Amino acid sequence: MPAARRSRPRAAALLLLVSVCAASACAPAPPPPPPPPPRSAPPPPPADLGEGELGEYRSERFDLLLPLPDARGFRVEDGGDPWLVATHAAAQTSLLVRAWREDGRASRAACEARARLWRDLPRRDPSFTAVERRIDAPEGFDTLVEIGVAETPPGAPIQGFALAFGGSGRRCIAFIAETRARGPSAERLVAERLAAVVEISLGGLRLLREVAPAVPREPPP
Repeated sequence: MPAARRSRPRAAALLLLVSVCAASACAPAPPPPPPPPPRSAPPPPPADLGEGELGEYRSERFDLLLPLPDARGFRVEDGGDPWLVATHAAAQTSLLVRAWREDGRASRAACEARARLWRDLPRRDPSFTAVERRIDAPEGFDTLVEIGVAETPPGAPIQGFALAFGGSGRRCIAFIAETRARGPSAERLVAERLAAVVEISLGGLRLLREVAPAVPREPPP
């Protein structure tokens, strides 16, 4: 019963008091301890990507320019992984970006299928997809971006994602953003972070040459 559950902490405290009293024979209380030190300041709220200075990362490997909100907060890895990986630890946000050239026509569906062969990416679920729209990014590409929230157990952090795949001629682009947050402002933070990376990073993504890089070789298993 709920009343019984609520009483458990109090009952446990009483049992602890009884055991302490028995061990000390309930001797007179010692002088009161000195007052506790003042509480430390509460931890700062989770970082918002819109608070930092806009920057741009140039990838020689994929021959692209990637704008980044709060660029100083992002750590970019562009070499050890088959994808360009940008991580913002404070905002719990990560980006995966990849550009390549197909042998045949690079339709949006073909580009997505290829990207999913390379990496386990979030699966779309209509019940959790909040926004779906086509955008002209990079310029001249037929790109579809989907923004949604992953299914998580009650009490777990809210996890949001943005998936974008685009094609133009024989060129493909894949852009995946994921972020998470917990607490009373989690939904707002997830929405604002995804909006920032979609509008700034994906919306401003540029390929530097007309001919995109060929499909990079995958590392041996």
